[in-house]
Amino acid sequence: MAALASVTLVPQAHAHRGHDAMSVVTLLPDGKVTVSHRFEAHDLEPALAEIAPNAQTSLDDPDAIAELKTYLLAHFSVSADGIAVPLTVASVEVGVRDVRVDYAGTVQGRPKAVAVKSTILRDIYPRQVNQVSVRRGQYVQTLRFSGDEVKTVALP
Repeated sequence: MAALASVTLVPQAHAHRGHDAMSVVTLLPDGKVTVSHRFEAHDLEPALAEIAPNAQTSLDDPDAIAELKTYLLAHFSVSADGIAVPLTVASVEVGVRDVRVDYAGTVQGRPKAVAVKSTILRDIYPRQVNQVSVRRGQYVQTLRFSGDEVKTVALP
């Protein structure tokens, strides 16, 4: 019976192997740029203790969410053809399992390349891996960040 119990517990113990974040950068034909960040709530909420030390460590606290918005802007950047894309908060959705924060910006013309830097939560969870997909039309390229590197995507 003990052997059966240990077999049953193994998959549960490895269900969540590490911290990660998913971001999508979308370039639209009219020059608009959207950035959507998605996090697991159980990864993000404990991080609020460092992101928003003067707020409650809760995704229900408006002060913590305000600090989170600022933190994300400081730890994620996009540039198009070498020009930084200023981003502003478009929306925040806090669900039971997920947190989604969307930003909006604009670019001039049709950029040939986009550079992305994502250090989101790397200062809190050193093993954090961030995945960023860059999209324009049907073209999609996915990048993985595990440090403070900048990655460039050549656009068709």
